[in-house]
Amino acid sequence: MIDSCPPRAAGTPQSVTRARADRPVILGTLIGLFALAIAVTMLRNPQGVVVSADPGYAPVALPLLLAPAAFAIVVTLLLPTERGGSTVAVRRRRSALGEAWGLIALALGFTLLVPVLPLPEDYILLKAALFLVVPVVVLGVLGRRRGHSLRIERSQVAPWIMLGPVLVLGVLSSVGPFASGMPSSWPHLAVLVIAATATAITAGVGEEVLYRRLLQTRLEGLTGPWTGILAASLLFGLMHAFSHGEGPLWADGLQAIALQGTTGIALGVIWARWRRLWACVLAHVLLNGLVVILHLLDVLT
Repeated sequence: MIDSCPPRAAGTPQSVTRARADRPVILGTLIGLFALAIAVTMLRNPQGVVVSADPGYAPVALPLLLAPAAFAIVVTLLLPTERGGSTVAVRRRRSALGEAWGLIALALGFTLLVPVLPLPEDYILLKAALFLVVPVVVLGVLGRRRGHSLRIERSQVAPWIMLGPVLVLGVLSSVGPFASGMPSSWPHLAVLVIAATATAITAGVGEEVLYRRLLQTRLEGLTGPWTGILAASLLFGLMHAFSHGEGPLWADGLQAIALQGTTGIALGVIWARWRRLWACVLAHVLLNGLVVILHLLDVLT
């Protein structure tokens, strides 16, 4: 989809350049931003963080909320790849740079428009348009006319291996001692199913397409692998600032970086390790919807 993903070839065209190495100053700055966000969020919320405005959610200590993402990152890095490696090569640097800035504009545009949307339904429609329709269509057309700006090489790996970190991230975040909780009341069954389906499409699929498949990949090729992961995750976290916070904007932004941004790092590592979008989508859907699935099973049985 959009970028070419051939298996590793014996030779590489001279016009294709490998991804740049991470620059220590930029990488250190990004790490410092995440560390600052975590530290400030912990200091501001000594009793724990309430992750949702829905009734029934209780404060949970921030280290517990961050544990599933940390476990998923470690598991992902420890698991093997059978053959090859997942790398990004830049075919046309200027095109990749322009595409990256366009994707950043879409991400920031959505974030800034969220507070002024008149209806809750507009949030879903806007996300579908900016995260799926616009980037897929535009980059698809550009790829056909000019050729793809990137070459993605992905390792060969058995699907069951990738399920490990996917389940660690999705399940531990939803049930058990690291879970963020669940609402004390639920909407009507039909409303719940429609809302959950819309969320699975626009968040589970849309956010992974924009932030991991499209943006992170280009940032990796242009700035370095870990810089790309952290930069895309930073933007992913900030996207949740208006919809997941009720305090001062600066504090909500730091909390979103600490919570959703760290989750973005875990999803980004999964993508960078294996380049299988389905694994990121499944993990994201479980993060958002496992509690809903368990509730529906309880209602239907």
